[in-house]
Amino acid sequence: MTFRLILSAATALLLTACSTHRYVAASHPNGKPEVVVYMKGKGEEAVKVMEKVYYPNGQLEYVGHFQNGVEHGVWTYYYENGTKKYTESWQNGVEHGVHYDYAPDGQIYRELHYENGRLVKEVDRTKTN
Repeated sequence: MTFRLILSAATALLLTACSTHRYVAASHPNGKPEVVVYMKGKGEEAVKVMEKVYYPNGQLEYVGHFQNGVEHGVWTYYYENGTKKYTESWQNGVEHGVHYDYAPDGQIYRELHYENGRLVKEVDRTKTN
């Protein structure tokens, strides 16, 4: 029984230490959130793990993740009507992978291929072969 109590307490402490906290960093004049930051940890040890930015109408403008204080993973941007606008791929604060640009109708019209921050290939899907 004592082991279970210690295990439960340790699990609760770990979950509390790892929980993510949401902060509205800026608001639009209409009162709706503009920038929402997600932090993991407490006090001065807290680190930003995600950021969401919103249009004045409340629609998501973009969402992106951080690792060790820099961009990491896929960042997704949207038109004001909610349609995907473009995606970016990041690895440790450097553009890496394929970025996609979307037309307002949702179709991909361009690919940008990055390797360690360097653009290595661009594919224009609007041109026919």
